[in-house]
This record gives sequence, C-alpha cells and structure tokens, in this order.
Amino acid sequence: MSVQSALATLRQALSEPERFDPAASRKLFRIHMSDIGEGRFLPPLMARLRELAPGLRLETMPLAAGEITTALDSGKVDFAFGFLPRVKDTQRALLLKDRYIVLLRKDHPFVKRRRSGQALLEALQELDYVAVRTHADTLRILQLLNLEDRVRLTTEHFMVLPAIVRATDLAVVMPRNIARGFTGEGGYAIVEPTFPLRDFSVSLHWSKRFEADPGNRWLRQVIVALFSERA
Repeated sequence: MSVQSALATLRQALSEPERFDPAASRKLFRIHMSDIGEGRFLPPLMARLRELAPGLRLETMPLAAGEITTALDSGKVDFAFGFLPRVKDTQRALLLKDRYIVLLRKDHPFVKRRRSGQALLEALQELDYVAVRTHADTLRILQLLNLEDRVRLTTEHFMVLPAIVRATDLAVVMPRNIARGFTGEGGYAIVEPTFPLRDFSVSLHWSKRFEADPGNRWLRQVIVALFSERA
C-alpha cells in the first residue's frame, strides 16, 4: 500500500464515528426523568433493551429544569424525557400528547354526579386535593382555579398518589396516560374538566453536540420507535 493510500485510509477511519454494537455494548446512559416519567417509560424501555442490548445500563438523574440544557451539552446526561417547556436549544422528538385530568377513587360521591363544561369546573371547589411539590404544572392549574386552599396534602413524589387516592376522598390532578394505567387495575375514576393549560406534549430531548454519536443515535431511535404515537 502506498503512503498516500495509507494516509487516505487513516483519514477515513478517523473521520468515521465510533461504531456501536448494541448487542455487545455495556455503555452507561444517563437520563433525566421525573418519578412519574420513570413509572411511565422505564418498564417498557428496559424490557426492549433486554431484547436488543442486554448489557446496556441506564441511570436516571432528575435535574432542575434550568440545568437540563447545560447537562445535555456537557454530557452529564444523554437524554431528557418529559414536558419541559423551559428547556431550550435542544434537539427533540415528540413522543406523545397528553392532558391533565382529575383522578378519584371509583366510588367517590363526586363521580356519581354527571356534570360537564363550566359546571364541572365550578364543582371542583367541592373536592379536597393532594398535590405533588415537584410537578409545578399541576400546582399551577390548582392556582389558576383558585383551589390552593383545597389542598390537604402535599407530597414529594407522584407514584404514592394511587394508594392515597384509593384510601381517601382526596383528588389529584395528573396526566391522563398515567391515570389510565391506574384505572386499568380497578378502583379509580377519571374526571376530565376543561382545565386551563390541560394539554401538553412529552418529548425526548438531546444535545446537538452528541447527535452523531452512534450510541446516542441508536438509543434515541429505539426510544422514538417504542413511545412515539406516530411510530
């Protein structure tokens, strides 16, 4: 091989991104998720990775919204899941559209009264609520409806809510997709008022700096194929 050919081969090798073999990889990916995101996305994602990349490792790392873009650009986290309207200047893929609803126990007296529209919104004043400190959007909805004084319990985590709702008369504002998982188990009812700010989108975010990385590209393709409503 001539010197010129050898140099051309070397340049080509250096210009090609590192190859990624999911079946053999033991790469660690760090992902920003809320606790409710973990409950929604991790079980099916881990089941899929067991099939495609059994040695791959994930670590969730919840961050404040203002830290996410910097963490993605620095490589501190590889992806961010969620409804993240304050996160700017990232690459993103829409996964699903959702809306906030009210979850109650199935035999709650409120459920038996059929109301809709403005009458249903006004009737929300009859309920007492449990709220989650770390989910500002649900707190904002309660504030817009002047329901802050009806909050009887504030918790740190979303995933404790089903047990609380089932055992009490407390109501909770939460995403419909998550609530449907609870109602499938029985014992719960969903009420859908026309909340302000009730509709939102869940997206996958990543940094443009790492968009060409083969591992990053592979995992985001798996995630989008698994969760995107358009997939």
